[in-house]
Amino acid sequence: MYLYNLTLQPASSISTAILGHFSGTKAQEIVVARNQKLELWQANTTTGKLSVEHSEDMFCRIRSLASFRVTGGSKDYIVMGADTGAACLMEYDVKDRRFKVVQYHEFGRTGLRRLVAGQYVATDPKGRAFMIGAVERSKLVYVVTRDSEARLVFGSPLEASKAHSICFDIVGVDVGYENPVFAALESVYDDDNDDGDENAQKKQVVYYELDLGLNHVVRKWSAAVPDTANRLIALPGGDDGPSGVLVCSEGAIEYYSPVVTSTEGLRVAIPRRTEQGEDRPVMIVTHAVHRMKNAFFILAQGETGDLYKVIVEYSEETATQLGITYFDSIPPASCLRILRAGFLFAASADSGSHRLFQFENLGLEAEPVNQQMLSLRELSSLILVDEVEGLCPILRSQVLNLAEEDTPQVYALCGRAAQSALRIVRHGLEVSELAVSELPGTPQAVWAVRRQGDFDDLIVVGFRDATLVLGVADDVTEVTDSGLLATEPTLALGVCDAGGIVQATPRVLRRVHADGRAAEWQPPRGLGITHAALNSRQAVVALGERAVVFELDTMGELRERAESLDAGTDIVCVGLPAVPQGRRGASFVAVGCADSTVRVFALGAGGEPELAAMQAVADAPESVALVQTPLGLMLFVGLRSGLLVRARVDEVTGELSDPRTRFLGARAVRLRPVTVRGGAGVVALSTQPWLCHVHQGRLRTIPLSYDALDDACAFVSPQSPEGMVSVAAGTLRIISVDRLDAEFNHASIPLSLTPRELLLHPESRHFAIIETEHGGASMPDKQSPEQFGLVRQGAGQWASALRIVNPFDGESTQTVEFTDNWAAISLAHVSFASHSERYVAVGCVCAMTMRPRACESASIRIYRWNAEGAQLGLVHETPVDEIPQALLSFGGMLLVGLGRTLRLYDLGIRQLLKKAQTMVAPSLVTGLYAHPTAPQRLFVTDVQESVQLVVYNQSSRQFHVVLDDSLPRYITCAHVLEDGDTVVAGDKFGNLFVLRAPEAVSRALDADPAGTSRLVYDKPRLGASAHRWNAVCEFHPGDIVTSISTCSLAAGSRPVIFYTTLMGALQAAIPLPSQSDVDFFQALELNMRKHSPPISGRDHLKHRSSYNPVKAVIDGDLCEQYNMLPDDTRELISDNLDRTQQDISKRLEDLRAMFAY
Repeated sequence: MYLYNLTLQPASSISTAILGHFSGTKAQEIVVARNQKLELWQANTTTGKLSVEHSEDMFCRIRSLASFRVTGGSKDYIVMGADTGAACLMEYDVKDRRFKVVQYHEFGRTGLRRLVAGQYVATDPKGRAFMIGAVERSKLVYVVTRDSEARLVFGSPLEASKAHSICFDIVGVDVGYENPVFAALESVYDDDNDDGDENAQKKQVVYYELDLGLNHVVRKWSAAVPDTANRLIALPGGDDGPSGVLVCSEGAIEYYSPVVTSTEGLRVAIPRRTEQGEDRPVMIVTHAVHRMKNAFFILAQGETGDLYKVIVEYSEETATQLGITYFDSIPPASCLRILRAGFLFAASADSGSHRLFQFENLGLEAEPVNQQMLSLRELSSLILVDEVEGLCPILRSQVLNLAEEDTPQVYALCGRAAQSALRIVRHGLEVSELAVSELPGTPQAVWAVRRQGDFDDLIVVGFRDATLVLGVADDVTEVTDSGLLATEPTLALGVCDAGGIVQATPRVLRRVHADGRAAEWQPPRGLGITHAALNSRQAVVALGERAVVFELDTMGELRERAESLDAGTDIVCVGLPAVPQGRRGASFVAVGCADSTVRVFALGAGGEPELAAMQAVADAPESVALVQTPLGLMLFVGLRSGLLVRARVDEVTGELSDPRTRFLGARAVRLRPVTVRGGAGVVALSTQPWLCHVHQGRLRTIPLSYDALDDACAFVSPQSPEGMVSVAAGTLRIISVDRLDAEFNHASIPLSLTPRELLLHPESRHFAIIETEHGGASMPDKQSPEQFGLVRQGAGQWASALRIVNPFDGESTQTVEFTDNWAAISLAHVSFASHSERYVAVGCVCAMTMRPRACESASIRIYRWNAEGAQLGLVHETPVDEIPQALLSFGGMLLVGLGRTLRLYDLGIRQLLKKAQTMVAPSLVTGLYAHPTAPQRLFVTDVQESVQLVVYNQSSRQFHVVLDDSLPRYITCAHVLEDGDTVVAGDKFGNLFVLRAPEAVSRALDADPAGTSRLVYDKPRLGASAHRWNAVCEFHPGDIVTSISTCSLAAGSRPVIFYTTLMGALQAAIPLPSQSDVDFFQALELNMRKHSPPISGRDHLKHRSSYNPVKAVIDGDLCEQYNMLPDDTRELISDNLDRTQQDISKRLEDLRAMFAY
């Protein structure tokens, strides 16, 4: 087995973000770290929308980021700390649209090590140096200068390390143009210190000064801080502030500076909520400092999500008074960033969504300062303007097609506490519906017209025998004086460069001038216009087997060319590209013919159009489009069979090359050009709409999650510069696609507590979900839990519920709350052989503690579905002596994992009846999985000892371990493949692996299904079973795998191993179908590693082998970066593979289309 691992959607969790002018423009941008990816985001200050401009895989764990700008520069650089054991200074190249390394310096070993720097990065505010630090001891300072060619360089690092010290935070202190100073929050743990210095054992804030003259770092100053201190906030210096740092600790914020001898009056208590007791002081988890002219603004967020405005009064070089006031409440964020345009960006690491707020004010004047308690309120200083939904964390998921669509949906349990939800994930771009209007009749076509200004002001709707003209202003009204023919159907419509509108009808080609004059051209007697295509300077009208070409002359008149275009067969569709900038007209025209061919004709300066290329297609063409994309001129052909064919057009000769075909739906494909991110794209309309556009170097065809459309075209408005106007089901709709980077869209069903497990009733299609929250969470009175979160009651307290959800309308048909500190931890469907009804088993515990793992009592509750499958009724409850961590329907009974023991129960009248029990697990049973074909076998996952194959002997009522693993693996989830001999599993260190039973063991078990063969009695080996799994595949995705399944991701596609990760990623491990595919992709991966290594400096092979050497898995994410490489690198790799660039790109695209999206 060889697998090709592909990321379908990257992780949505953002660990850190920075602000800067990374493109060198005046607009502020955001660089975010999403697990292994580094992304450049932009916030549109007009619409308030966030968009991803560029995303690139670093193939490492990004731990910290900092922006860096040299003095006098206009562009910000990126300093990245990662598990690469190196300092990396990067920039964003606008021309190549890629991150590039400016300089890279290795200083330690790779991996997440406490002694290797990378956990913290801080920069000098004046852009002279930066410090990169480790969790323990190591701190390195790099001095940044320019070389003779004005390029940024830094030399060898200067050490500022201190032995036996733990570092909690590092910031750059603003000291103007004096020697750069960095502040670190440290704690010394030296047990051999007997000098009586009390401060040596306490937490300290330490200043490290970089002496630029002597080129070394000295420990300049230190001061003791509270033991609970966890965060530093650097204050502006010079004319903007007092310099120094704020130290955040539990329940307080203090100011520290070398010029301050006493902190009296420079300490302020953090207000806490009324329901929050004194034993739970507030701790600051993130902050943002915004510099203004001669002032600054500080926002700090507590762990509950409350925002505080920190007020610092100062004189000259020191602070004189601290104040704090309640600002607003938003969901907890991993980082806050304040944009100069008046926006607050709140990134989330574990609640899924990232939000952009706009400031209404800088705090209510009536809000009291330095109060001890705060009263929660709705947002008053901030307004939510945009929300980027994410899936982090995904706790469990299932791939189902409950909606009976072309592609299955992913039903994922996401989020935690009040931010949790059941998310229904569909493949396709999310569409925003801006307006909907009813139309008289059934429209067939639509066009948008811009007569003057920057926005479209007319919408023309074509019917079977008429045309409707609508004016767009504050509302949509009918226009009767446009000059267009309203009594005939419109075949094509466009705006002329010389002014006026050109309309093609079956009877006439009509041009309406701006002053109202109209000029018409009528076809010869007996002929009618069947099809037409227009651009701003040309028009082509089809008259049976030939087509007439019109062009603008020097006087601005539309003139007929002397020679017409002869196709030799009936023309069924025409495509004309837009006029290139600086040209007098398009060079080519494409026509689809009734003989299932597409012909491209060259439009020379004069004479008869010449046939440049011809392409045979599988069915009669429905529409054609020639589009000038960033990759060159492309021909798109929509067929009546639902296929989309595209080919590259040589812009000199017109020859066609690199044809690609994709099935879009059962309906004929209609094509219309649109604008996507300033470039040209195509919207393809079949049973659902599709968008074809260039995304990160490759032409992507992706569906839109919207209703089927009859027609659509580009529409420019103030609300949506790149929107579309469409017609469908007798309505006119204005829509827009806001986020082109997200290939999946989500529909959310809110939940109350953190979800743990889900199962589906197959007939009613209702989900049963258990929700459990540690800490005894409860809803605040009269407050929105989505904004304010939940109220915590302390450790050892639990809140839990069993919820039945209808995924079609999002309603909860039943909610069973567990009281008296009971919590549900496991869930399973059970079918008992003695009863025909369908049951649900829930494993419950009371007052459970995590460390040590224990509980006051535990039980298994049996529920029965009602006739409609929408509610559950409690049958009985059975007490057990261990925590029921795993449940499984096994052999017509209920199998329970209790600690290290497997126990088999049958259904009794008043409680469950114990039938068998065997101790099988080395540590703790965490999961039970049924064998797909053999009812006497099952798979048991252990908390730290991998997977076991267990056989049940019905005669002796004993479970026997037949297979186990030679490596300790901390299993998080597993899935059994259909052959019954192969298990795919993930562990808590972010590894994915495939285990397969030895062939001899498999044959022996098949020959003895009752479990009485010699295998169960073989002598144990090395303290475990006599036989071991064979490790077939090993791979390190870099994130904890939470769910695994095998499924087909699209209609007609082949099955893949689909898995989700904790940070919100959706990935697929594709089994390669042939040895030729294995050889090709292995060679491509090897060449990519050699000629295009990750820019982070992390060795790709080491990264994918972080815990176990990668085996029989090819990294598709690395292979797909081929399309983003410079042309000379692509050519070098293609020469090494003895293939053309087009062949490699086609193999990559075909593999995606065959198995995924």
